Amino acid sequence: MKTLYRFLLAAALSAGTAVSASAQGKCLPSHKDGAAPFAPGESIVFSVSYNWHAVQTDVARADLSVDQTTLNGEKVWHTKMAMKTAPFFDVFFKIRETFESWFALKGVEPRRFHRDTREGDYTAINDYVYDRPAGKIHAVVNYRNQGEETLDIPYGNCTYDVTSLFYFVRQMDFGTLKSGHAFPVSIAIDREVLGLKLTYLGQENKYVRGIGTVAARKFGISLRKGEVFEGDQDAILWFSDDENHVPVAFMAPLKVGAMNGRLKSYTGLAHPFDALISTKKVK
Repeated sequence: MKTLYRFLLAAALSAGTAVSASAQGKCLPSHKDGAAPFAPGESIVFSVSYNWHAVQTDVARADLSVDQTTLNGEKVWHTKMAMKTAPFFDVFFKIRETFESWFALKGVEPRRFHRDTREGDYTAINDYVYDRPAGKIHAVVNYRNQGEETLDIPYGNCTYDVTSLFYFVRQMDFGTLKSGHAFPVSIAIDREVLGLKLTYLGQENKYVRGIGTVAARKFGISLRKGEVFEGDQDAILWFSDDENHVPVAFMAPLKVGAMNGRLKSYTGLAHPFDALISTKKVK
């Protein structure tokens, strides 16, 4: 299987059925005043584990960081998500992946995206420049043994990349959501644009090992059946129910077992972490 890459792509809101998002309704509801729930200097560390029956093994970590920079004369957000397998698993299947996004300070409108994926003997590099007036993403994709290809990918109002979509969800106005509401969006990856259905599943107190019980907002992502995912269930994501909207946990069912991620540590949050109910498990 494509192992960790496909799972983390889904966990970052990038799996789903290939449909046109713009044809099905409005994009995700962004915060009413456009204020970002994150700030320059924020750093989040996730632990990724594989679960099968009573066996739970940490296999990788993901580091997410946020800063601001200038791109083509415009001040923008710059976010980076770096993932790597633990040293023990490097021996069996070494994974090193980096996703970087540059997007507008308000509205999370994408400007540029870079992906560098190295999984065993598999290598993929994506470089995107978003051209909203032309409705295109000017892309350069490069795969090991295939060479470099330059092409244009369709760019709609609700099209994002892995990291910009992740931060757009964080900027949603949670106060307007009703349980069961589904939102169509699409994501550009490699040579294509994929559609997905993100469904708001309500509030839940989520226990996160090493952190405690966190008041959270729960979302489901429809997955396609394939060589990795079971397909009859959704991937689930939990975000803190406070002003930070920090991702605290995610889960996706696999054909055998499940992949889980949990918040391990955080620094530089824009607001106090008020969603923490207790450092212990609360029923």
